Amino acid sequence: MDTSDAIKVRYEGYEILVEPDLAKEAKLEGKDHDIQRLLFVQEIFEDAGDGKRASAEDLEDDFGTRQIMEAAEEIFEKGDMQLTTEQKKEMRQDKHKQIVSMIARRAQDPKTGNPHPPQRVENALEEAGFNADAMTDVEEQFDEAIDAIRPIIPVSLDEKQVAIKIPNDKAGKAYDKIQQTAEVLEEQWGNEYFFAKIKVPAGVLTELMEDIQELTGGESEVTET
Repeated sequence: MDTSDAIKVRYEGYEILVEPDLAKEAKLEGKDHDIQRLLFVQEIFEDAGDGKRASAEDLEDDFGTRQIMEAAEEIFEKGDMQLTTEQKKEMRQDKHKQIVSMIARRAQDPKTGNPHPPQRVENALEEAGFNADAMTDVEEQFDEAIDAIRPIIPVSLDEKQVAIKIPNDKAGKAYDKIQQTAEVLEEQWGNEYFFAKIKVPAGVLTELMEDIQELTGGESEVTET
């Protein structure tokens, strides 16, 4: 079996091999996971490179169980994720793209009130020498990225709160758009209408209001609070 794409997680002398995408989502983003689906190979190793499996006796001594899934869960939760150079590179690139997108959505030019285009953000990050960290959540890197580009382009993070009212039969696509663009502070599904209070970057408020109107056929009410 080719395990070259698997990610290794090591804990207290034991190793497991896990699916890259699922492991990243669970370990780095805190998403729920099923250990059985997450394991690339349903084995626990002393040395995965050599294929040396841990014995049931050792598992019982160290984890209090002979069950592979129970021990693997503890190894995954407490262990360190060992990435290859190529995996780290791919994750850095992915985190970088997410940070660019996040800045383009949340920040705006204080002179115009408009968002900075992604390419302008990309250029500013490159000029600032900002490098995304493969192992750190993008939310934790956002402020650092903003600080890095502020000497290069003017950045404002002003936000506004708005209240939204949408007929239930029109709310589905609009709700997806709201979640992509804004922070939902409150929401309520009534008998006929969906109500929400959201916080949104000032630079994208007008665009969001126009999108909601289009998605609901003009049957929505959006008011600043």
